Amino acid sequence: MRYKNIHRLLIHATRCLVAVLFIILACCACQSTSPAPPVGTQLIETPSPRNTAIVEEQTDPATPEMAVTSIITWIRKFEGPDYGAFFDIILTGDGNALAVGATNHLHVPPYSGDALFVKLTLAGEVLWERTWGGDKYEQAWSVTQADDGGYYIFGETDSYGAGDRDFFLLKITADGTEAWYRTYAGERREWTYGMLPLSNGDLFIYGFSESLVRGERNQYALRVGQQGAVVWEYSVESSEEEFIIDALETKEGDLVLAVGIAENGKLVKLDAHGQTEWEKRYKLAGWQYASRITKTEDGGFFLAGFSMNPNGYADIWLAHCTATGEREWEKAFGDLNRDDYATSLIRLRDGTICSVGSQTGCCLVGWIRTECTMDALPGGTCCLRFPGTHRT
Repeated sequence: MRYKNIHRLLIHATRCLVAVLFIILACCACQSTSPAPPVGTQLIETPSPRNTAIVEEQTDPATPEMAVTSIITWIRKFEGPDYGAFFDIILTGDGNALAVGATNHLHVPPYSGDALFVKLTLAGEVLWERTWGGDKYEQAWSVTQADDGGYYIFGETDSYGAGDRDFFLLKITADGTEAWYRTYAGERREWTYGMLPLSNGDLFIYGFSESLVRGERNQYALRVGQQGAVVWEYSVESSEEEFIIDALETKEGDLVLAVGIAENGKLVKLDAHGQTEWEKRYKLAGWQYASRITKTEDGGFFLAGFSMNPNGYADIWLAHCTATGEREWEKAFGDLNRDDYATSLIRLRDGTICSVGSQTGCCLVGWIRTECTMDALPGGTCCLRFPGTHRT
């Protein structure tokens, strides 16, 4: 069906015949009393032996009402047969950045390619580049820093493991050298969505499995220790398609999962031992689910994803739920004749929640428990503004 595995579809939709990767370092600030930045763009392009281009000092126009400043300080492009896509990037403990992805992300024969890791300075200079994999297909979907200065990389592998496609967890040293790897899965396919570092140093890796009920896609996740040993495994055998899209850890050490189930979304709360405490399914008139989840000050949860509008297109969908998963309010908006998705959430230090989506550019969102309004801005950008303020 059209919107199955929406994150993968969004990534596939950005692919072209020539594999091109971009890393963009941007600074984005929202200040209600600041004047709008000056209109104008200065572009400086510098070729290099790596077929890269750098774009510096780009300032996007904004309205005085929004007063949003967004400056792209550089763009570095990786192009050629050894580059496919980047799926995750982190700031590293030594003040640099590490991006992970795949040398090939075109899902057409031959199905081969390696996981790709590139470490860069914050000025965009490549420090080192590594690939990992066998003679089949590997992709790295998530990365997080390890306590010893190395990195954990989570992805999927066709070359190693027990099944058709398995989870892999790779530990590399600070210079990108392999320390060890583990695979997890059954005899059929497993698909990765993400990795969550936990407060005690463990990792929660998640996605879905086709090994539990033959031919069906079901929730699948593992809690593993710092050496990759399985602490516990979580799975759901269901006749409906269910997949874990996002996860967070509460201050009590419990886990809350954002799950897609058939044409709906739901939240699932697990205790620290992987036992289900509660689950809440959200049913709207059309297809919808949350693709991202974050915590709010009152112990509840803020959800961002999509819902189907009457014309059969996806709208950005936002919702706030209580600490027990009860939905308090929701808001959907977008172009009735185009697809719009919220695909990422970050919570800023001042309590503001920033959500980024596709097609309409980005959405800057402030959280509060009352109704919100949406302003359309130049270039298809949208801004959700809430009455009053709510700051930490």
